[in-house]
Amino acid sequence: MNVWFLLLTMFPNAATCQFVKGERIMGADLARAIPVFSALPKDAIIGYSPAPGSRRFVQFPELKRLGSPYRIDVAPDSQACFEWKLQAVDESTVRMAMREALHAPDARVEILAMSKALVPEGGVEFPISGLSASSSIDPATPVIWRGYVSYAKSRRYALWARVRLSATMTRVVAVTALPPNTPIAAHQVRLETYDDFPLQNEIARTLPDVVGKLPRRGIRAGLPVFRTDLSDPFLVERGAVVQVTAISGAAQLELSDAIAQTSGRQGDMISLKNPRSGKIFRARVEGKDRAIVLASVCGLFARVQ
Repeated sequence: MNVWFLLLTMFPNAATCQFVKGERIMGADLARAIPVFSALPKDAIIGYSPAPGSRRFVQFPELKRLGSPYRIDVAPDSQACFEWKLQAVDESTVRMAMREALHAPDARVEILAMSKALVPEGGVEFPISGLSASSSIDPATPVIWRGYVSYAKSRRYALWARVRLSATMTRVVAVTALPPNTPIAAHQVRLETYDDFPLQNEIARTLPDVVGKLPRRGIRAGLPVFRTDLSDPFLVERGAVVQVTAISGAAQLELSDAIAQTSGRQGDMISLKNPRSGKIFRARVEGKDRAIVLASVCGLFARVQ
């Protein structure tokens, strides 16, 4: 009995601690702890709030200093106690935060273990950057995902979970062999559904991601198509007739029969030939068989002509 009494006297007024909700203890917080401080401005800064799980006591000397400018008298045994309201994080909240980060509301999130510590009130977040796994991992393999509770505007309380992640997804598969640098036709690919790790982002998920694109290398039949293995088709093919617009300030010149000397995609610089003068000039691809030259009055106009 005496031991318990000694322990309680080490933490005076423990049962009267006020909950804080911000990075700093304000005058309004102090007024809730000691009503006589209601004369203190509500936005007066008393000090920093404690770390979650800790308490901060404001003792008589500090209370006397704070109250003196406002003629607030406090008893010599007065003190105020502040702490964060803590709560447990349930699995459903963690699971929802993970699905939001994955942008996959139907993802299967199996939580094998997670933080058990009490945390301050706030939003639970599990950013993708906290996931210790590559995008090619097997969905049956457990991974560690680190997150946090965001509270008091800029503070974070660390969380972690050991999970298995999987989702039913779609991918584009080659029906026939896809040769390199040849536009992919719709009949050469198909869409299939399968279970995968939700971060497998390199795989093409829809037919529009693939049809019309050029494989950078040959893709065998039956293999999934990765977006990193594709490039956009040329908007200007070598030998094509190109309409060129040369612009210099308010002046503009059109050349409708330039001959492409090199191929190019949107935004590429290509070489073109003026069929009348035989001159070669450079222009930027702006669309299908269209290019533009931002010309100086004295220089590039002459080259285009």
